[in-house]
Amino acid sequence: PPYEGGGGSRQIHKITSDWDSRKGVEDLTPNDMMIKFTERSIEVCKRGGSSSWHMIRGLHGPTYQQLNREKCYWTMTKHGGRYWLISLELVKKTPGKLWSRLMRDEREANRPNMKFDKDMQRTPMIMDKEGKFVPSTYCHPGQRPKYETQEDDLDEVLIEELEMLEDQPQQEQKKWRMQDLVDLRYGMEESTLSMLVSVRLDPEKWREIQRDLGTSDVFGLDIPFGGNHIKWYLKGDEDSPILAGRLGGCVWRKGSRMHVEMREGRPTLELYMPKQTPEPWSYVVEGYHNLSRTAYDPYQQMILDGLWDDEAIEEKAKGDEYFRNGEYRSAVACYSRTLERNPDSYITLTNRAAAKLAFEGEKFKVEEILEDAQRALEINPQWYKAKFREGIVLCKLHRYDEAIWALEEGQRMDRSSHTGWEEEISRVKEERVQWHNRKKRSYLNDVE
Repeated sequence: PPYEGGGGSRQIHKITSDWDSRKGVEDLTPNDMMIKFTERSIEVCKRGGSSSWHMIRGLHGPTYQQLNREKCYWTMTKHGGRYWLISLELVKKTPGKLWSRLMRDEREANRPNMKFDKDMQRTPMIMDKEGKFVPSTYCHPGQRPKYETQEDDLDEVLIEELEMLEDQPQQEQKKWRMQDLVDLRYGMEESTLSMLVSVRLDPEKWREIQRDLGTSDVFGLDIPFGGNHIKWYLKGDEDSPILAGRLGGCVWRKGSRMHVEMREGRPTLELYMPKQTPEPWSYVVEGYHNLSRTAYDPYQQMILDGLWDDEAIEEKAKGDEYFRNGEYRSAVACYSRTLERNPDSYITLTNRAAAKLAFEGEKFKVEEILEDAQRALEINPQWYKAKFREGIVLCKLHRYDEAIWALEEGQRMDRSSHTGWEEEISRVKEERVQWHNRKKRSYLNDVE
């Protein structure tokens, strides 16, 4: 993770693997992954069919140093509804020592013909709160690992014993409120590595609360295992959090930290959150509109559209030029390279669908185009051009009723009242009539 070293420590390994072709993103469960930790290795498998398991290259083999396997867990978080983010949290046996790499031998870990360990299927399963069986190394993204909850239970027992021993009455401490101390005009700084949120504190109240409590550790931060929710609050006033809700991405909870610094002569509380994936967030916390990215220039608008990497922007520009010149296959190649770097660019997905429609005719290829249009709609449900592409593709697949519904829905989304919608809907209706009135081949008239 980025908080453990310099800039060179940030490496994102993109793992591409073929899941069971019968399953979509919605159907995947933790039971489709099997991750096992030992003191000296990580074993990562995914289900390839009804019963077969396949190794995931790059994350299977001996680790550089020893792990505390009792505290190693993993989770799956749906990233914007488009793909699953699988996060592994590894706890070292010797804390404080930085590793130069994760795996002992990267080449050995990336070998495609690794032998399958039959003991992987013997990884114990446990029942979660919903009554479903999951691997024992899996932790629900909205919860905390088992060892942390056990430590909290032990702390509660110790606190109860101390309270029983204390006979002298204690003076009631003043109850502090978050609204008296914190100025809720948020500041935000974002990079590909981290998200920084800051709020200003009242100087007099800040000095007074430190004298009263005898410490500067007065703020609390709760981030569950998946790293996609947050609760940032003043201790003693948990009902009025500084920030609470769903995050715009996933963060590394162990690296998230907060501190108070003097900025322009005033104490400022800063929250640093290292991001699990580098793409920009359209918002920080859901519902906090003053912490959302606004499109005040073309570059910010591109970021909101899911296009933020310089090389991806160049590839998309090349693809647009090829498309205008009628070189559709070259345009598809450029758009595909763009989506490898920025998979959330819904405009690029729509453009690739348009380029493919110009030359693809086979059924399974047309279904791939439909996936592009539907993925674009998952990212931005109000993107009317994706609805237009979806309607054309459904028409090619002879699903005329769905095509007409998609085009009419897109027409309602488009506020320009373009005449092309009516023309396309009429064309689909004519094709539907021709398709149903076509001469159907009879088996009685066929030759043997």
